[in-house]
Amino acid sequence: AMDPQQRLMMIHVWKALEDAGYAGSALSGSDTAIFVGTMAGGYSALVSRAGMAIEGYSSTGSVTSVGPNRMSYFLNWHGPSEPVETACSSSLVALRRGVAAILSGESSIAIVGGVNTIVTPDLNISFNKAGMLSEDGRCKTFSSEANGYVRGEGAAMLVLKKLSEAERDGDHIHGLVLGTAENHGGRANSLTAPNPTAQAAVIRKAHQQAGIDPRSVTYIEAHGTGT
Repeated sequence: AMDPQQRLMMIHVWKALEDAGYAGSALSGSDTAIFVGTMAGGYSALVSRAGMAIEGYSSTGSVTSVGPNRMSYFLNWHGPSEPVETACSSSLVALRRGVAAILSGESSIAIVGGVNTIVTPDLNISFNKAGMLSEDGRCKTFSSEANGYVRGEGAAMLVLKKLSEAERDGDHIHGLVLGTAENHGGRANSLTAPNPTAQAAVIRKAHQQAGIDPRSVTYIEAHGTGT
Protein backbone atom coordinates (compact mmCIF):
# COMPACT_ATOMS: atom_id res chain seq x y z
CA ALA A 1 0.00 0.00 0.00
CA MET A 2 1.31 3.44 -0.94
CA ASP A 3 1.12 6.38 1.45
CA PRO A 4 -1.19 9.04 -0.07
CA GLN A 5 1.66 11.53 0.33
CA GLN A 6 3.72 9.63 -2.23
CA ARG A 7 0.83 9.51 -4.68
CA LEU A 8 0.06 13.21 -4.28
CA MET A 9 3.74 14.08 -4.68
CA MET A 10 3.98 12.14 -7.96
CA ILE A 11 0.79 13.69 -9.34
CA HIS A 12 1.88 17.24 -8.60
CA VAL A 13 5.46 16.76 -9.79
CA TRP A 14 3.99 15.58 -13.09
CA LYS A 15 1.65 18.58 -13.24
CA ALA A 16 4.53 20.97 -12.47
CA LEU A 17 6.58 19.48 -15.30
CA GLU A 18 3.68 19.83 -17.73
CA ASP A 19 3.14 23.44 -16.65
CA ALA A 20 6.84 24.14 -17.28
CA GLY A 21 6.52 22.69 -20.78
CA TYR A 22 8.07 19.25 -20.29
CA ALA A 23 6.75 15.82 -21.18
CA GLY A 24 7.26 13.14 -18.56
CA SER A 25 10.05 11.47 -20.54
CA ALA A 26 11.80 14.69 -21.56
CA LEU A 27 14.26 14.68 -18.66
CA SER A 28 15.04 10.94 -18.65
CA GLY A 29 18.70 10.29 -17.94
CA SER A 30 19.33 13.88 -16.84
CA ASP A 31 20.84 15.23 -13.62
CA THR A 32 17.44 16.53 -12.49
CA ALA A 33 17.20 16.80 -8.69
CA ILE A 34 14.15 16.54 -6.48
CA PHE A 35 13.80 17.85 -2.92
CA VAL A 36 10.44 17.39 -1.20
CA GLY A 37 9.36 18.72 2.18
CA THR A 38 7.54 15.94 3.97
CA MET A 39 6.89 14.31 7.31
CA ALA A 40 5.24 11.18 8.65
CA GLY A 41 1.53 11.58 7.99
CA GLY A 42 0.42 8.63 10.07
CA TYR A 43 -0.38 6.26 7.22
CA SER A 44 1.73 3.43 8.64
CA ALA A 45 -0.17 3.64 11.92
CA LEU A 46 -3.46 3.65 10.04
CA VAL A 47 -2.51 0.51 8.13
CA SER A 48 -1.42 -1.19 11.35
CA ARG A 49 -4.68 -0.34 13.11
CA ALA A 50 -6.64 -1.73 10.18
CA GLY A 51 -4.96 -5.08 10.74
CA MET A 52 -3.60 -5.25 7.20
CA ALA A 53 -0.94 -7.87 6.59
CA ILE A 54 2.64 -6.69 6.18
CA GLU A 55 3.74 -7.25 2.59
CA GLY A 56 6.81 -6.61 0.49
CA TYR A 57 5.67 -3.13 -0.48
CA SER A 58 4.71 -2.02 3.04
CA SER A 59 8.07 -0.39 3.73
CA THR A 60 8.63 1.30 0.37
CA GLY A 61 5.05 2.48 0.35
CA SER A 62 5.30 4.32 3.64
CA VAL A 63 8.91 5.41 4.27
CA THR A 64 9.24 9.15 3.58
CA SER A 65 12.63 8.84 1.88
CA VAL A 66 11.13 6.66 -0.84
CA GLY A 67 8.75 9.37 -2.10
CA PRO A 68 11.33 11.48 -3.97
CA ASN A 69 13.30 8.33 -4.83
CA ARG A 70 10.20 6.82 -6.43
CA MET A 71 9.86 9.86 -8.69
CA SER A 72 13.55 9.74 -9.66
CA TYR A 73 13.17 6.04 -10.43
CA PHE A 74 9.97 6.51 -12.39
CA LEU A 75 11.34 9.30 -14.59
CA ASN A 76 14.97 8.10 -14.63
CA TRP A 77 16.54 11.14 -12.98
CA HIS A 78 20.12 10.96 -11.72
CA GLY A 79 20.39 14.09 -9.56
CA PRO A 80 19.98 14.30 -5.78
CA SER A 81 16.69 12.81 -4.59
CA GLU A 82 15.90 13.71 -1.00
CA PRO A 83 13.08 14.27 1.46
CA VAL A 84 13.43 17.36 3.65
CA GLU A 85 11.97 17.26 7.15
CA THR A 86 12.37 20.51 9.06
CA ALA A 87 8.80 20.77 10.37
CA CYS A 88 6.97 23.92 9.25
CA SER A 89 9.87 25.13 7.10
CA SER A 90 10.30 21.89 5.14
CA SER A 91 9.07 23.15 1.76
CA LEU A 92 11.11 26.36 1.82
CA VAL A 93 14.21 24.49 2.93
CA ALA A 94 13.59 22.07 0.05
CA LEU A 95 13.50 25.07 -2.28
CA ARG A 96 16.80 26.29 -0.84
CA ARG A 97 18.34 22.85 -1.43
CA GLY A 98 17.18 22.97 -5.04
CA VAL A 99 18.65 26.43 -5.59
CA ALA A 100 21.96 25.26 -4.12
CA ALA A 101 22.04 22.19 -6.39
CA ILE A 102 21.55 24.38 -9.45
CA LEU A 103 24.04 27.09 -8.44
CA SER A 104 26.71 24.48 -7.66
CA GLY A 105 26.28 22.86 -11.06
CA GLU A 106 25.22 19.58 -9.50
CA SER A 107 21.88 19.70 -11.34
CA SER A 108 20.53 21.72 -14.25
CA ILE A 109 16.91 21.37 -13.08
CA ALA A 110 15.50 20.87 -9.60
CA ILE A 111 11.96 19.92 -8.63
CA VAL A 112 11.11 21.27 -5.18
CA GLY A 113 8.03 21.49 -3.02
CA GLY A 114 6.17 19.80 -0.23
CA VAL A 115 3.30 17.50 0.63
CA ASN A 116 1.36 16.87 3.82
CA THR A 117 -1.61 14.71 4.70
CA ILE A 118 -3.35 14.08 8.01
CA VAL A 119 -4.81 10.57 8.09
CA THR A 120 -4.75 9.91 11.85
CA PRO A 121 -5.50 12.21 14.81
CA ASP A 122 -2.36 11.23 16.75
CA LEU A 123 -0.26 14.36 16.11
CA ASN A 124 -3.27 16.62 16.55
CA ILE A 125 -3.90 15.09 19.96
CA SER A 126 -0.25 15.47 20.98
CA PHE A 127 0.05 19.03 19.68
CA ASN A 128 -3.20 20.00 21.38
CA LYS A 129 -2.01 18.62 24.72
CA ALA A 130 1.20 20.61 24.25
CA GLY A 131 -0.85 23.79 23.77
CA MET A 132 0.30 24.27 20.18
CA LEU A 133 -3.08 24.16 18.40
CA SER A 134 -5.54 27.04 18.38
CA GLU A 135 -8.58 26.27 20.52
CA ASP A 136 -10.90 28.18 18.18
CA GLY A 137 -9.34 26.85 14.97
CA ARG A 138 -7.94 30.21 13.84
CA CYS A 139 -4.37 31.37 13.21
CA LYS A 140 -3.88 34.90 14.57
CA THR A 141 -0.40 35.49 13.26
CA PHE A 142 1.40 38.58 14.65
CA SER A 143 -1.51 39.20 17.03
CA SER A 144 -1.34 39.52 20.80
CA GLU A 145 -4.42 37.27 20.83
CA ALA A 146 -2.60 34.42 19.07
CA ASN A 147 -3.38 31.13 20.78
CA GLY A 148 -1.85 28.51 18.50
CA TYR A 149 -1.98 27.32 14.93
CA VAL A 150 -4.12 25.14 12.69
CA ARG A 151 -2.73 22.18 10.77
CA GLY A 152 -3.41 21.79 7.07
CA GLU A 153 -3.02 19.40 4.15
CA GLY A 154 -1.83 20.01 0.62
CA ALA A 155 0.82 19.57 -2.05
CA ALA A 156 2.74 22.00 -4.24
CA MET A 157 5.73 21.60 -6.57
CA LEU A 158 7.99 24.02 -8.45
CA VAL A 159 10.42 23.47 -11.31
CA LEU A 160 13.65 25.44 -10.83
CA LYS A 161 16.18 26.27 -13.52
CA LYS A 162 18.75 28.97 -14.26
CA LEU A 163 17.02 31.96 -15.86
CA SER A 164 19.38 32.09 -18.83
CA GLU A 165 18.74 28.43 -19.62
CA ALA A 166 14.98 28.75 -19.12
CA GLU A 167 14.88 31.68 -21.55
CA ARG A 168 17.05 29.80 -24.02
CA ASP A 169 14.77 26.75 -23.91
CA GLY A 170 11.51 28.70 -24.09
CA ASP A 171 10.28 27.44 -20.72
CA HIS A 172 7.22 28.85 -18.99
CA ILE A 173 8.67 31.26 -16.41
CA HIS A 174 6.44 32.25 -13.50
CA GLY A 175 8.92 33.93 -11.17
CA LEU A 176 12.52 34.36 -10.05
CA VAL A 177 14.31 33.24 -6.89
CA LEU A 178 16.71 36.09 -6.14
CA GLY A 179 17.99 34.89 -2.78
CA THR A 180 17.46 32.39 -0.01
CA ALA A 181 18.64 32.09 3.59
CA GLU A 182 18.29 29.59 6.38
CA ASN A 183 18.98 29.52 10.11
CA HIS A 184 17.77 28.12 13.41
CA GLY A 185 16.38 30.06 16.31
CA GLY A 186 18.68 28.45 18.86
CA ARG A 187 17.51 29.15 22.40
CA ALA A 188 13.94 30.46 22.61
CA ASN A 189 11.07 30.39 25.11
CA SER A 190 10.67 26.68 24.39
CA LEU A 191 11.76 24.01 21.91
CA THR A 192 8.88 24.84 19.55
CA ALA A 193 8.56 28.60 20.14
CA PRO A 194 9.69 31.02 17.38
CA ASN A 195 12.69 33.29 18.00
CA PRO A 196 11.83 36.74 16.55
CA THR A 197 15.44 37.94 16.65
CA ALA A 198 16.67 34.95 14.67
CA GLN A 199 13.79 35.23 12.21
CA ALA A 200 14.60 38.90 11.58
CA ALA A 201 18.24 37.96 11.01
CA VAL A 202 17.46 35.33 8.39
CA ILE A 203 15.15 37.73 6.54
CA ARG A 204 17.93 40.34 6.44
CA LYS A 205 20.35 37.70 5.19
CA ALA A 206 18.00 36.72 2.35
CA HIS A 207 17.64 40.36 1.27
CA GLN A 208 21.41 40.84 1.37
CA GLN A 209 22.03 37.76 -0.73
CA ALA A 210 19.44 38.92 -3.26
CA GLY A 211 20.85 42.45 -3.30
CA ILE A 212 17.45 43.94 -2.55
CA ASP A 213 16.59 46.92 -0.37
CA PRO A 214 13.88 45.64 2.03
CA ARG A 215 12.10 48.98 1.62
CA SER A 216 11.50 48.16 -2.05
CA VAL A 217 9.47 45.04 -1.24
CA THR A 218 5.75 45.64 -1.75
CA TYR A 219 4.38 42.16 -1.03
CA ILE A 220 5.27 39.78 1.79
CA GLU A 221 3.97 36.27 2.34
CA ALA A 222 4.83 34.93 5.78
CA HIS A 223 4.51 31.78 7.79
CA GLY A 224 3.49 32.49 11.36
CA THR A 225 2.29 29.77 13.68
CA GLY A 226 0.86 32.09 16.29
CA THR A 227 2.40 29.91 18.96
